[in-house]
Amino acid sequence: MGRENIKTSERIVLKLGTRVLTESDNSLDYPVIKSIVKQISELARADRQLIIVTSAAIALGLSRMGMTKRPQDIALLQAAASMGQSRLMHAYETEFAKCGCETSQILLTYEDIQNRKKYLNIRNTIFTLWSFGTIPIVNENDTVSFTEIRFGDNDLLAAYLANMIDADLLVILTDIEGLYNKDPKEHSESVIVSEVEKIDEKLMKSVGSKGSFFSSGGMESKLKAAKIATAGGIGAIIASGKSPRALENIFKGQDEGTYFSPSKKKIKGKKRWIAFSPRVSGRIVIDKGGEHAIVTKKKSLLPVGIRDVFGSFDIGSNIAILNEENKEIARGLTNFSSEEIMLIKGMNTKKIPDVLGVDIYFEEVVHRDNLVILV
Repeated sequence: MGRENIKTSERIVLKLGTRVLTESDNSLDYPVIKSIVKQISELARADRQLIIVTSAAIALGLSRMGMTKRPQDIALLQAAASMGQSRLMHAYETEFAKCGCETSQILLTYEDIQNRKKYLNIRNTIFTLWSFGTIPIVNENDTVSFTEIRFGDNDLLAAYLANMIDADLLVILTDIEGLYNKDPKEHSESVIVSEVEKIDEKLMKSVGSKGSFFSSGGMESKLKAAKIATAGGIGAIIASGKSPRALENIFKGQDEGTYFSPSKKKIKGKKRWIAFSPRVSGRIVIDKGGEHAIVTKKKSLLPVGIRDVFGSFDIGSNIAILNEENKEIARGLTNFSSEEIMLIKGMNTKKIPDVLGVDIYFEEVVHRDNLVILV
């Protein structure tokens, strides 16, 4: 089907990058904002449910502060985010009001996505806002996020949100036309790749990791975001937000940007949160027998198949499951703490009560109902 799926997409996450929304001096690019808002409003009037994930708050704040270079000091970045966010939202509200559309602001941190209860609250809030015909505008809460817990760029935030709200499509608008088959800086004959069936390791290694000076994402982060989305059964597009009718062309199914095909397997409900949570609490390594049991035979993970444990975690934590080649093959909610798994790893289930000194216990380390296979 390819791009034909886009025409029928109803739930859309739209990510707008810093360099799309700002001029070279980090001031707002009002003509671009006006154009994008008008196109989004037209999509909303066509009964599509949209969420905007926006960057540019820090760049706008640094501009207001008279700073020409992005500082490393976290307090300065947080202050810039605070100053820039108000200006950014004012611009959105002003332009959407002209188009007769209501907007709202949602600021998120890493922990909001990681925590299951907060995750569900955010999801329910978004659905409620949609019921009132509102377009939520989301940004990472940089005023309270520290470097060790922040997403790092809004590309990934957009991908996690797309999975959270069961989106049909993720659109990442940036300052380049899409994914090139070769580095355009080194190869003048390079062309835009129209469609990508699968994002593999070879493709990920072929792109550079750096973004622009004032933005934190590059093509690598955009491919990571597209990979998260497509793995969840969501199509993704990377295109230029500076292009005049980019959104209009995309939703007409025209050859705009690069389209990434979704996986045919769509994960739903609690398992979607397990699979695409931004962070896991720990890791366990399993042997080939354990891998065969959970991947091929679709069984629960038992202690006998576990070789090693990394990290400290409690019962109910979301953990990554790696094979002997150190590749993550699954995620799941554990029935045991890391300390308990260290004691029972490699053992037959019948030995659990004696080793742990308990009468009531789970037979499975991760039950198949709480297990998501990622390969």
